[in-house]
Amino acid sequence: MLWRTHSFIIFGHGILQELKGVCSVFKKQTCLGRYVYFDQLTSRSISNNASAHNVMNWYLQWKSKDIKINSICHSANDVPQFKLGKLNVVKNNGLPQLRGLSLFKYITFVVYASIYSFICLFYKPVYGFLLGEVVKLKRVELARDVDLARDYLFHNSLLYYRPIWTYLAEKKGSRVLFYFYSTHTDYFYRTYIEKSRVKDGPSTGIPWHLMSWSHYLVWDEFHVSLIKRFDRYNSIIENVGHIWFYALKEGERRDIPENSVAVFDVLPFNASSRVVLGLSFDYYVPEVSNKFLNDIYEVLVKVDHVLIHKMKRINIKTHKKYSHNIKKLELKTNYRKIHPYSDALQLIQKTTATISIPFTSTALIAKQEGKLSVYYDPSGLIQKDDEAAHGIPILSGINELRDWVENLGR
Repeated sequence: MLWRTHSFIIFGHGILQELKGVCSVFKKQTCLGRYVYFDQLTSRSISNNASAHNVMNWYLQWKSKDIKINSICHSANDVPQFKLGKLNVVKNNGLPQLRGLSLFKYITFVVYASIYSFICLFYKPVYGFLLGEVVKLKRVELARDVDLARDYLFHNSLLYYRPIWTYLAEKKGSRVLFYFYSTHTDYFYRTYIEKSRVKDGPSTGIPWHLMSWSHYLVWDEFHVSLIKRFDRYNSIIENVGHIWFYALKEGERRDIPENSVAVFDVLPFNASSRVVLGLSFDYYVPEVSNKFLNDIYEVLVKVDHVLIHKMKRINIKTHKKYSHNIKKLELKTNYRKIHPYSDALQLIQKTTATISIPFTSTALIAKQEGKLSVYYDPSGLIQKDDEAAHGIPILSGINELRDWVENLGR
C-alpha cells in the first residue's frame, strides 16, 4: 500500500513538472542565442558583480569555456534577469524551446504519456516514477540542436542522479559537465572504517560507482585518482583547481586584523537529524567540534592571534551543544565569527594562516593560494597519511597545534 501511494505521489510530481514544462514552452522567452546552463543554483551563486567568487564568474575565466555564448541560464528562484557585461543572465529550466510542429508533437506526447502512466499505475506502479524524466527527454528529442545549451553544468549535490535527457543532449552536441564545488567527500569515512578501530562498522556513504557523468571538473590530482577508481565509462576527468561556488553578500565585509587565523568547521548535527540522514560515522559530533574550536582559541589567544571563525552554513539541525559553545566564545576577546555565506577565498587571502577541521575544502583552497594551511584533529582518531588530506598536514592533538602556532611568525 505504501509503495502504491508513493508511486501516485511521484506520478503527481511528474504531472506538475509536465504542466511547468508546457507553460514554459508557451511563455515568451528572452532570445538566448548561444547559451550555457547551470543547474541547482541558489541566489548566493549569482551576482552582477564580475569580480565575485561565484561559479558563473569561475566559468567565465575558465580556459575551456565556450567563448561564443550570449547568455547564461540558471535554475535559481527570485533572481531577476540582468546583464553581466555583455551576457544576459536568465532563469529557466535548461530545456530547449520548441516551435511549430515540434511544439504540437510535444503537447500530444505529454497528454498521451500522462494518460498511459496513470493507467499503468494500477498494475505497474513503477511507470509513474519516470513520467517527468520521459517528458523532458521528449522535449530534447524534438528540439533543434542549435536550441540546446552549449554546456550544461551540474554539481556534486546530486552526485549520482544524472537526468536521462542529458545523454541525448550530449549526442546532439552539448557538453554535459559535472563539477565539484567541494572536496569534502565521504572517502575519509570509508578509509577510517577500513583502517581504524571500527573495522566492523558499516561502510555507508556515497555510492560512487553509480556515477555516469562523462566529463568531470575536479580540484587536484587526488580528486582525479578518486574518480578514476570508480569510473566505468572512460570519462574525461579534468583537474581545474579550486572551483568558486558562492560569493560574499554585500555588507558582510569586515576588517580583518593582520594577526588573524581563519578557522573553518563542519557543523555537528543533532541526533535526530543523524538518524534521518543515516549517518553512522561519529566524527562530527559536539565533543569533537567543540574541542576543535576551544583548543584553537586557547592556543591562539596565548600568542595574541585572532580567531576568525567561519561556520560551514546556517542550519537549524546544528547540535545545540555546539551552538551554545559558540555563543560563549563570542563573549571572549580574540574571537570573531563571520557570516557563514561570506566569501571563504577572500577570508583566506586576508588572514595569516588557515586551520580546517578534516576534511573540509577550505584547507585545499588555502594551499592553492599559497597560504599556510593545516587540518586539526582534536580527537587523534585520523591517520596522518589519510589520502583525503590532499597532502595537507594533519595536526593531532593540542600539543602539535601549539607547536605549529608558535612557529607561525617565524
